[in-house]
Formats: sequence, structure tokens, C-alpha cells
Amino acid sequence: MQTGRITRQGAEWRDRTRARATSLVPPLRSPRTRSDLTQIVKAVLAAVLAWIVAAHLLGLQESFMAPWTALLTVHATVYRSFTRGVQVVIASLAGIFLSYLAVEVVGQSPTALGLALLGGMLLGRLRPIREEGSTVATTALFVITAGQAEQGPVLLDRVICTGVGLALGVLVNLIVLAPLDDRLARREVDALCSQLGDLLRNIAVGLRQAGDVDPGGWIDHSRQADERIGRAWELLRHTREARRGNPRRRSRQLDPRGYETFLLRIDEGFTQARAIARTVQHAQVAPDRWDEHFRATWIPLLHDLGDRVAAPERGLPSLQPRLQVLTEEMSREDLPEVAWPVYGALINSTRSIVDLLDEVLTAPSPGE
Repeated sequence: MQTGRITRQGAEWRDRTRARATSLVPPLRSPRTRSDLTQIVKAVLAAVLAWIVAAHLLGLQESFMAPWTALLTVHATVYRSFTRGVQVVIASLAGIFLSYLAVEVVGQSPTALGLALLGGMLLGRLRPIREEGSTVATTALFVITAGQAEQGPVLLDRVICTGVGLALGVLVNLIVLAPLDDRLARREVDALCSQLGDLLRNIAVGLRQAGDVDPGGWIDHSRQADERIGRAWELLRHTREARRGNPRRRSRQLDPRGYETFLLRIDEGFTQARAIARTVQHAQVAPDRWDEHFRATWIPLLHDLGDRVAAPERGLPSLQPRLQVLTEEMSREDLPEVAWPVYGALINSTRSIVDLLDEVLTAPSPGE
């Protein structure tokens, strides 16, 4: 029995270990992880090449500055690599100048270091180099503590090495698989479509059951999309930036402008779905007491709308005719005074979502 227990424990431990190992695989397959790993490899490559050029080809004394600058230069987009690289160069030159000036004024001393660091941190608050503000103080720190602030040739070496690092950082990021991955933005927008469609279907199912109506839950569901919408906007801005000066820009890549318009429509769709939930929440007539014809027509229409929003498909007929027929049928004088505002509000919100869907499906594809 003891042997059997040990065997079972060993099997359980093996299964847990295998599950943990398996859980590590999906992140490695994700576009975000692959993109990050690619950038890491490129940063290392740029740093090594910069050091080889500075130390072995040019024989510069301060060759460490080249790989350091290259590491700071390789960013997620070619455009950002260039702009941030220029900031690194300006910040490094400012740090070298500050260290030289401080030592000239008070000599090689802790006071000179303090003055240079103070000046560097203050200069780092200026907008042109704010993103690389700490580089000013860091460069001044290196120069003064190494006792090289008064050595003209050494300072010139630092300037040259900084330029070498910038050039190789930008070139490596430009030539070696220049970053242009739009899959994250695509997936986020598609996930939002699915989430909006699920919300509309959940509302329809809840109203069909009548006894399990939860408008507050629907509203919370709609608000949960706000964070994802913000993330989608950030990814689309990143995609737009990645296309600037990128040699890998191709016609099959995502067009950020088209998807930005698409995302605006999705955001408005969540707003209208929230309006439907609020109408149900504050209605003076409970859903199970609505007009039977309205329930039998509008609820299935809302469910069909959710299906189409979750998986937009071109070529399907618009839902507008069905909604228009319902509007005409519900334009009756015998409706209770407290009921017709509810039906009207629900129809108007639904029409807005149908309009958004039709606009999306008739517009040119977001991909160029």
C-alpha cells in the first residue's frame, strides 16, 4: 500500500509538473512574446556589433559607450528607435559637456560631481530629451568618476562611440525584421466585436427567460470593455507608428485608420447596449409584462444582431427592414402610456447598433 501511495504521489507530481510546463508554451507562441523576444535579440546584436566597430575597427578608448547607446536605441518601432536614439545622443553630449564644465569650474571633486548631476537632472526635464533625461546625469557620472572630464581626446571618443551606437541600433532595427506586427491590434478589435455580440445575446437570453433579468450585470459587462477599448487604441497607435519609415510596410498589413473608425463604431455599440440595459432597468413595465408581439419580435432580432456583431459577415441582408416593420406595427394608439416610451427607447438603441453594423459591413476593408 505504501508503494502504491508513493506511485500515485509520483504520478500526481509528474502531472503537475507537465501541466506547469505546458502552461508556459502558449505565451511563447503569442505574437506579443515573439515580438518582445525578437527585439531583445536585436538589441543584443546591435550592442555587440557596436562594440566590435568601436573597439576593434575604430580602436576607440571609450568603446563601451557604443554598445550602451545601441541598447538604448533599439525600440519597438523603427521611428521610435530613430527619435529616441537622437535623444540619447543629445543627452549624452549634454552630459559630457556638463562634466567638462563642472570640472573646469571647481576641479575634479565631489562638488563637481554634484553640480554635474544636478545640472543633468534639471536638463533631463526639458521636453526634447525628457524620455532620456536620466542619460544626461548618467553620462556626467561616468565621465567625472572615471577622471576623464578634462581629457579632450577621451571626450571626443565618447562622442564618436555614441554616434556609432546610435547608427548601429537604428540600422539593426531597420534591417533585421523591422517591427511591423499588427496581429495584436487585429485580435483586440476582433475580441471586442465578440464581447459586444455576447453582451447583446446575453441581454436577449435574459429577457426571453424574463425571470432572470439582470440589467446591472449587463451594464457591468459593458463597462468591462472600456479597458480593452483603451488597450486597442494603444495598439492601433503603435501600429500606425510602426509603419513610419518601415521597409516592411506591405499592402496586406492592417490600415490603422480603417480600424480606428471600426473601433469608434464598436465603442458606440457598447454605449447603445448599455442604453438598452438601462432602459430595461428603469422601465416601469417589467419585461415579462411587455406586449407579446413586441417580445416575440424584438428579442429574437436582438439575438440575431448579437450573432452578426460577434462575427461580422459581408453579404447578409440588413436587419433594418425587420426593425422598421416592428416600428410600424408598434405604432398603435392602444399601447399603454407607460409602455410605448420603453419600446421606443429599445427600438432606437437597437437601430443605432444596426446602423453601426451596416456601416462597418459596407465600408472598405480595414486592411489595405
